[in-house]
Amino acid sequence: MKALGRGALCAAALWSTAALAQAETVEFSDGGRKRADTGIYAQLGGGLEGYTGQLAPEVTPGFSYGAALGYRPHGLFAVELGYSGGLSDIDSRMGLLDDGEGGPDIVRNAGQAVVVGSFTDTRLQPYVLTGIGLDRYNVRNDARGAVRGFSDDTSGYVPAGAGLRYQVGNLITADARVNYNFLFDQDFAPGGRAPGALDGRYAAVLSLGGTY
Repeated sequence: MKALGRGALCAAALWSTAALAQAETVEFSDGGRKRADTGIYAQLGGGLEGYTGQLAPEVTPGFSYGAALGYRPHGLFAVELGYSGGLSDIDSRMGLLDDGEGGPDIVRNAGQAVVVGSFTDTRLQPYVLTGIGLDRYNVRNDARGAVRGFSDDTSGYVPAGAGLRYQVGNLITADARVNYNFLFDQDFAPGGRAPGALDGRYAAVLSLGGTY
């Protein structure tokens, strides 16, 4: 009888342990492994950028880089502050006087604030974004390397983008993003032309970061 009681107690203990382990596995699978993390995130990246429309034949595609700091209160929504930079060359037919020192002809620095909307709240998230941004163009335009018609300028833009975000483990986040920026003006370029919808800047950037 005592042996039977001990056996029942052992069986009950084993059953409760197995049930608890199964519950923890389900909770981890549903709430941890597959769900996107919320909170503050940061990321750094680099890629390629170029111009479309009127600027396409004048400015060659160049290197793009950036950083972002955001907050995701919900798996489907985030707000983000970002910095981006670009290094581009002006086509030699536009009158660049080569100073023999190399380097980019246009250095661009920008800041932007965007909202990000995701289509899923899983760890693999396709998303879209939009917001407002401000560009600062610095053109190499001195006695050693003058560029006919190009000059320093500050201007605004509206970013529109789409991307794919994936959380690797509990910390690392990989992000692939394509942006198209609608420029308010093109005063840094010759003629100060008013841009149309097809006169803008595109960028493709790969980033790594994490959510904390």
